[in-house]
Amino acid sequence: MYGGGAALIATSCSNSSDNSAALLALAGSNNSGGSQPQPQPQVPAGCVSVPAKTFGGTAITDSQVFIASRNLSLPAIFACDHEVTQGEYETYCKYGGDNAPSDTYGKGTSHPVYYVSWHDAIAYCNLKSAADGLTPCYKLGGSNDTKNWAGIVKEGDGANAKYCGPANDADASIFAAWDAVEFDTTANGWRLPTEAEWEMLARGGNLTNENQTTYSGSNTIGDVAWYRENSGDNGTSTNQKTHQVKGKTKNGLNLYDMSGNVWEWCWDFNNTIASDTPWTGPATASAGNNRVYRGGSWEDAADPCTVAFRSDVSPISRFGYIGFRVVRNAASN
Repeated sequence: MYGGGAALIATSCSNSSDNSAALLALAGSNNSGGSQPQPQPQVPAGCVSVPAKTFGGTAITDSQVFIASRNLSLPAIFACDHEVTQGEYETYCKYGGDNAPSDTYGKGTSHPVYYVSWHDAIAYCNLKSAADGLTPCYKLGGSNDTKNWAGIVKEGDGANAKYCGPANDADASIFAAWDAVEFDTTANGWRLPTEAEWEMLARGGNLTNENQTTYSGSNTIGDVAWYRENSGDNGTSTNQKTHQVKGKTKNGLNLYDMSGNVWEWCWDFNNTIASDTPWTGPATASAGNNRVYRGGSWEDAADPCTVAFRSDVSPISRFGYIGFRVVRNAASN
């Protein structure tokens, strides 16, 4: 893992190991009348619990996702309160392409990961799910065993093996297979948020037109985001780079860096959102196989860091300003 000389921030999203379920069971055994209370799923460390959300009827101003006549039911989820860090990513994955995090753009276990493609991100999600004893969400050719997917890149052996998505010069058939990856919405493993989930999280769970903020948690960008004007030396625009996660003010759901630091991959193909578009996004891309990414980054001006701004790029892209955040269904633990 990259050390970077910085203190490690407590960030890990993993299964909790406290004894709250046992205490609930004990309380139930002492309850002589009525039914026993049912244990609730534990919130994984480094995550927040977000209840199921519904949307419909009134469009949210400026949003291209929460539009008039679109009715959505978003599932209850556990959302990572931070962008996946370099330390977390390197537990299971390697970097593809020709670049890896460096001091130039911010290096350290608690810095957000970057130089990761959409393919790398879904590989991480499945690998982490399997390691945590959860059911992976993504399937290629009917299999959710990512280590055996066609085109997976492996480095090392045994417990030290690390993986990433296909090389940028892989055969076109490999990319076609990865672009057709299936999303099992019922699985309890880690996954990328859909674009509707991402924007809901960025808006602090607020799906009305009341008390919306321009950026995630504030109308003042510098309060909540590392962006072009403050991500450099001494809070200036000189030598901009990523910063350790959770360094700015959190939003209404206690999530950090949903504006700025690094862009975040979403599950969705890019395409125009229509009233009948499901919560998992459009079935196809408007051109090519581009996937959506949201939130702006350390090198962007203010506008791309707003909660409403949308962008997309090829899923093979590995840039110094795109990372990701993970979520998982909260229906089962």
